[in-house]
Amino acid sequence: MDADSGLGRGAEGPEVTDVQRRLIRLRMDNVAVSGSFDFETERAVRQFQRMRGLPADGAITEETWLALVEAGYGLGDRLLLRTRVPLRGDDVVELQQRLNQLGFDAGNEDGIFGVATQAAVEEFQRNMGMAVDGRAGPATAEQLRRLRRDHQRPGAGVRARQRERLREWIGQSLTSRRLLVDPAFGPESAGALGPSGVMAADVTWAIGSQLAARLNAVGASAFLSRGPRTSPSGSARARLANELDVDAVVSVSINALANAEARGAATYYFGTQQFVSESGLQLAESLLDELVAHEWVPDCRVHPMTWAILRETRMPAVVVEPGFLTSPADEARLVDSRSQATIAAALLMGIARFFVAPIPAGVGG
Repeated sequence: MDADSGLGRGAEGPEVTDVQRRLIRLRMDNVAVSGSFDFETERAVRQFQRMRGLPADGAITEETWLALVEAGYGLGDRLLLRTRVPLRGDDVVELQQRLNQLGFDAGNEDGIFGVATQAAVEEFQRNMGMAVDGRAGPATAEQLRRLRRDHQRPGAGVRARQRERLREWIGQSLTSRRLLVDPAFGPESAGALGPSGVMAADVTWAIGSQLAARLNAVGASAFLSRGPRTSPSGSARARLANELDVDAVVSVSINALANAEARGAATYYFGTQQFVSESGLQLAESLLDELVAHEWVPDCRVHPMTWAILRETRMPAVVVEPGFLTSPADEARLVDSRSQATIAAALLMGIARFFVAPIPAGVGG
């Protein structure tokens, strides 16, 4: 299907049939192959989106379509190897989980076959006396299944390595840290409009550029993912973070809902039903604590998501939404220069706490 076109309630045709068949293979409830995007199809799409950590809008956006395709792969269905455009899918997730459970560092269990996953496959093959080619074919998949360790939780090894990295940061000042500040949206993908007509892209740029300036003022090395007139994709922003090899990513975004009464601050980190970025979760909690302490309320909590900026980065990454642009009350604060400065100050304090403070009790065990 044309992933850019989008599909929603009322759509008809072979593309809808394709979506319905994929949902049925994934055992989504009450879906029939009718070629008509009906209520049951929309409900199943929402259910799938929630399972995958995507905005549950019930529409087949590009992100949802790609997730549907990825969900159709199981380990052994195809040869897995590193390619120019990395292979993605649930088969890669299972490969990463099995390697990590056995002590081979495949990196985040993000379903992206990258450098760390290839290196883990090579190390596994070497240890098993197999031909070392970094490719996960039938023989490698079979060996991994044979050595499965059910007593280990998925991601345990990754979380242990993340905790060790956090320990190395304890007590260090921000002067040694490198960060990417990501003002979400951009002129070509401006996001929601507030009641007064203000664009989300302008608000995130104002806050993000202030945060980057404050970080640089205290001696950190802060980079911006875009300029005031550019609109890179989420994957392009994640790629920039990886190329710069920053220590963390803070993406400044804005929430929006049709309900104008919805208000409050929330943060997001990379997480699925099987895997959580522990360092991302800690950074998200630290940033939200500071926003709430600076009276950006109500507290809409911390949530796992799989947006590209969270999933495709190799370092802790967080999306921050200090308020709802669609709320007249929140909008009035979000466009106010003094309030924007307060948000930037709160985020700076949250970042400092994350890097300098000791690891909370229970996390270091």
